[in-house]
Amino acid sequence: MRSLVVLADDRPCAPCAPLPPPQRPKGYCRPLPPARKKPKSVLWRRVRWVLVLTLLLGLGGGGAYTWLRTDWPDRIRNEVQLAIGEAGALVDLRVGDISVTGREHTPPDALLAAVEIERGDPILAVDLDAVRKRVEGLGWVKNAAVWRQLPDTLHIEIVEREPFARWQIDHQVRLIDRDGRVLDDDDRIEFAHLLRLVGPGASDQAAALIAMLESEPVLGRRVVNAIRVRERRWDIEFDNGVIAKLPEETPELAWRRLIELEQRHGLLRRDLESVDLRLDDRLIVKLMPEAVPPTTSTPAKKPAAKRT
Repeated sequence: MRSLVVLADDRPCAPCAPLPPPQRPKGYCRPLPPARKKPKSVLWRRVRWVLVLTLLLGLGGGGAYTWLRTDWPDRIRNEVQLAIGEAGALVDLRVGDISVTGREHTPPDALLAAVEIERGDPILAVDLDAVRKRVEGLGWVKNAAVWRQLPDTLHIEIVEREPFARWQIDHQVRLIDRDGRVLDDDDRIEFAHLLRLVGPGASDQAAALIAMLESEPVLGRRVVNAIRVRERRWDIEFDNGVIAKLPEETPELAWRRLIELEQRHGLLRRDLESVDLRLDDRLIVKLMPEAVPPTTSTPAKKPAAKRT
């Protein structure tokens, strides 16, 4: 029987030998797991969110009220603008030139008065939005843009309104645009060709009236005045003095009827003082006084002689 021979290389070395389990010290006990936190109630979480939302709404509402209903925003903006202007003045940033483009009919004196800026003012202290609003408040100005060009130039670009008609009220003729806005209080001679509207409320209905007249350009060009009667209807005066009285409702139909009468019968070429188109089923014309034939008086008959 062979004996087991163990070579030196087959012996387990100290590092490779399995280690014995560690010995627990005396009095050792297993630690308890950490205690779980007690969850908060759902009611408390809801109450907390309600309180947070209430606080946020209160702060937002108070800030909005302060911003919209008090003058704090303007005061803060003015103080900031003043501080910036003073800082610019220290480095000699002042208005040296004011450039205006787009002006054709706007009076220059009125424009300069609206700008309220003079040469030498601190250019950074200029409130561009306020200048724009003042310029747009002029009758002729439709839109305006204002900006700086450092170090010393202020640019103003305006878009003017188009004159549309002349409006006579209180014995004064004013220029108006298509929307009825008064452009100028002076009756300029270069706009004498525009239609003259007379009476209160005429400016508000100018666009609709002129659109109706332009439906027949040949006849529309003969209109010199349009009188608004009691702010309800129009009396149209032609270049030969004939007045056409249009109804309050559907004046377009009456105007079309007048066009047909003129084309077929030459109505407006007759010696008429007025043509009343206010009734649909009839036409009432009034002759000129000199066109009315004189009434011939028949001689009185002599009484028959008595027979004797």
